[in-house]
Amino acid sequence: MNSSETIEQAVAEERLSEAAGAHVMIWLTQAKYAEYQAELEQLIASDAWQTLEDSFFKVVPFGTGGRRGIVGVGANRINRVTIGESAQGLADYLQQQGEATKKAGVVIGYDTRLTSVEFATLTASIFAANGFKVYLFDGFRATPQLSFAVRQLSCAAGVVISASHNPPADNGFKAYWSDGGQIVPPHDAGIMAAVSAVVTIQQTDYAAALQAGQIAIIGQEIDEAYVAAVTAESLSPARSATITYSPLHGSGSRSVLPVLEAAGFTKVTVVAEQAEPDGAFPNIKNNVPNPEVRDTSALVTEYAQRLQADIAITTDPDADRLGVIARDSAGAYQFLTGNQIAALIGYHVLQQLKQQQRLHPTDFVVKTIVTTDFITAMAQDFGVTIYDNILIGFKYVAELIRRSEGKETFLFGGEESHGILKGTYARDKDAAIAALLICELASKLKDEGKNLVTQLNDLYRRYGMFWETLQNTAYQGAEGSATMARLMAGLRQNPPQQLGEWPVVRVVDRLDPKSPGTRGDVLIYELAADHHTRLTVRPSGTEPKLKIYAQVHLPVAPDSSDEKITEVAQAADQKAAALTAAMQQYFEKILAG
Repeated sequence: MNSSETIEQAVAEERLSEAAGAHVMIWLTQAKYAEYQAELEQLIASDAWQTLEDSFFKVVPFGTGGRRGIVGVGANRINRVTIGESAQGLADYLQQQGEATKKAGVVIGYDTRLTSVEFATLTASIFAANGFKVYLFDGFRATPQLSFAVRQLSCAAGVVISASHNPPADNGFKAYWSDGGQIVPPHDAGIMAAVSAVVTIQQTDYAAALQAGQIAIIGQEIDEAYVAAVTAESLSPARSATITYSPLHGSGSRSVLPVLEAAGFTKVTVVAEQAEPDGAFPNIKNNVPNPEVRDTSALVTEYAQRLQADIAITTDPDADRLGVIARDSAGAYQFLTGNQIAALIGYHVLQQLKQQQRLHPTDFVVKTIVTTDFITAMAQDFGVTIYDNILIGFKYVAELIRRSEGKETFLFGGEESHGILKGTYARDKDAAIAALLICELASKLKDEGKNLVTQLNDLYRRYGMFWETLQNTAYQGAEGSATMARLMAGLRQNPPQQLGEWPVVRVVDRLDPKSPGTRGDVLIYELAADHHTRLTVRPSGTEPKLKIYAQVHLPVAPDSSDEKITEVAQAADQKAAALTAAMQQYFEKILAG
């Protein structure tokens, strides 16, 4: 029995779904998948049905930000074919916009992941074969540097090969438009359609294209312009903080370190064990290079404790997210959430600009719908516009910046997943500007006899306790994907009326055409009249996870002691945990039928 017959039998015996079987047959018979045929036939011969199901039950989606997933053989995997289709589809769509896009060209960046160089050079050779001028970085770079380069070089588009903070097995393809922002409507749908329509992937010899000048290698000149643009966003000359930093084996050594050095920070110690670029992320607990995960910061915190540093910071592999661990007045180190980082930096930006008489009514700040309402309260306090109805994803912040040009001035954007941008030199979150701002704030506070933790407590006294939590539940493979779809459908068909101690005041379904803002698979349960206590549920757009975001808002007296604020935080955390548990119980009810 040959491989095709074995697949037919497996589908008939329900060891493989019809969808997976159909995709496997395509990979066995079409020429563009020939390089993977031996590996695929080995999987079939070894009866690896669960692996085949998860690898082939769907085509890895090219979403609004591109593709991301596990590297390997299969329609639902990242490989030379799915990367090639992504590049060819983007090239086809750009050509539909006119021949000028070829001359403007495409810039390609990549991070330190194991397959990033291979996929970046493949992407470059495909764009060159399609007649585009191609700019390729001479080594790994931070994702925000790619966004900056698109604007600096006036390119038609950009591509970054990265899977951000995902596990070592993953990689991805992320597309950027000419403004330096990730693709958004209407281009997203057009590019997705073009990728789906790819039959033949055009490719030229990389070395020949390089020699012919079709591919230009870029590096130092762009780096210098980028560092100058970031450091120009500084708001304070304070530089006294002692800092420990880990790039987590990623690209922050090419962005964060040069920025801090150029800005005048001289007391920076790098975690030696995590300094070398390595896509296996070997010296990180569980090999998870995610600043959102507390355990990821264990080693940089050890360095900080040993050196008695004022602040410890980390960045993910593509250096667009910043993790912060702050030293308090007792000498202990406190992990800050993405929301707390956004609140501290946001207040610093607004306060400094006001003191410098550079704050205007036409200025605005942005946050996503799951980011702390601290930002909303601050914006209202300082008299600037707040856009807080933005869907999750920094591409929507970039879109708002583009639409507001010439009418309003963007000051600051933040998201709960440790993403920050100040200024418009790039159109994506950037750990370098976040590091610069948080380190100069830590320095300013140190000079005043304070620290980041005392500053956070002062913000609670001023605005009340905003407390946020995030619960991620993984749903792997075909079965997991179906379970997430079932849960979201169940929530829409029979929404909960009560969550924990709170009755549901209002439900906002961002798929509902009557809902304000961009459509998205997000459900928001408002639990208080001031809208500040709420629960939000959504499937991740980049990982097989369902996310539950809780926010609780509690009053804090202006004269509250630090001890009292700790008590209020503990109460808020318990309430947020109860909210999340109530939603998880509702999930169980849905799945039980």
